[in-house]
Amino acid sequence: MKKILILMCFFLLTGSLFSCGFICAQTTPVSNQTEEAKHTQQFQNPPPLPEITPYPRSKLEIIQYILLPFAIGASIWLILRLDKEELEEKGGEEEG
Repeated sequence: MKKILILMCFFLLTGSLFSCGFICAQTTPVSNQTEEAKHTQQFQNPPPLPEITPYPRSKLEIIQYILLPFAIGASIWLILRLDKEELEEKGGEEEG
């Protein structure tokens, strides 16, 4: 059980540390083109793609990404500690 929790913690930490930024979808305008216009447009050179502007991260977002692994680790540590105390309590009741 303990090894499973440690593995889960490892995967969560690596996933949160190496996560990429958000990718925002851009909407395209809808136009009413005829089939001929669509057919001729396919053979023309495609227009250049617009440059993607970098996503500015706020200080709060950076702090959240830094603190997230610590919060996950602390919660797993707390669960393991409470489980250990519960086992010790049950062991004390069986002896008495």
